[in-house]
Amino acid sequence: MSDEPIIYINGDYLPLSQARVSPVDQGFLLGDGVFDVVSAWKGNIFKLDAHLDRFFDSIQAARLNHDMSRDAWKEAIIETTRRNGLDDASIRFIVTRGEPKGVVADPRDFKPTCIVWVAPYIFLADEEKRRNGIRLMISATRGFPADTLDPRYKCLDRLHSQLIRLEALEAGYDDALWLDHSGHVSESAASNLFIVKNGVLYTPSAGILRGITRDTILELATELDIPWKERQLSAFDVYIADEVFTCSTAGGALPVREVAGRTIRGTTPGPITQAIDNAYWAMRETDRYATPL
Repeated sequence: MSDEPIIYINGDYLPLSQARVSPVDQGFLLGDGVFDVVSAWKGNIFKLDAHLDRFFDSIQAARLNHDMSRDAWKEAIIETTRRNGLDDASIRFIVTRGEPKGVVADPRDFKPTCIVWVAPYIFLADEEKRRNGIRLMISATRGFPADTLDPRYKCLDRLHSQLIRLEALEAGYDDALWLDHSGHVSESAASNLFIVKNGVLYTPSAGILRGITRDTILELATELDIPWKERQLSAFDVYIADEVFTCSTAGGALPVREVAGRTIRGTTPGPITQAIDNAYWAMRETDRYATPL
């Protein structure tokens, strides 16, 4: 194993210091590309096939032509993780439209750039905040409507996500939620949202990323006999919730203790949040949905 991180780029496994992407790559210049993030825990990659399904859907929708098969991507993801010697890892895989053949180029005529980048497993919050909950604000920034850029594209253009994170951090919060153009809650910069009211689990039904962890939580809720519903939620619904949590590949269910100055009335983490998070990490300890390294 190398003393520095190993990155996969277009068929090569290179030390980070030698890995290069052209400054005119369209992923850099235009955010013209898609990505996904999967995680490994104790030597197993979780739900790799589901992440590859979402990745290939984004590739298809974005018309990013490339010659790597699904099996080739899977092999590159596993091998890059192995070469980095990480049992617990966050694994990002990326395809960009690549380097153009001219200054003004036909976007159908590119050689794409394919990348796998592996890092130690990342939690979105430190241990204290995972235990006691984070503080969310409601951002002034709105999410993209589906007729502009459907949120189901997991695309490289994340400026809007960075802007709401900056807004939240500067205001003293940990993260922010954005609303859609109808005023309904969508998601945060890198997480899906859940609330609990009167024993029922709710999550926004539209205008959101198709979260793999979100799907897993709904699956676990069914197994735990926790009733759940997908529906439009307003900020008011979040303010009066008994429990609130976000979820992502980076840590499972993350409890929220305050939203826009309103302290969540129930305990943090609440009993349903805790039950789901415990079940999530218990699932991660099994062979279910596991791809071994």
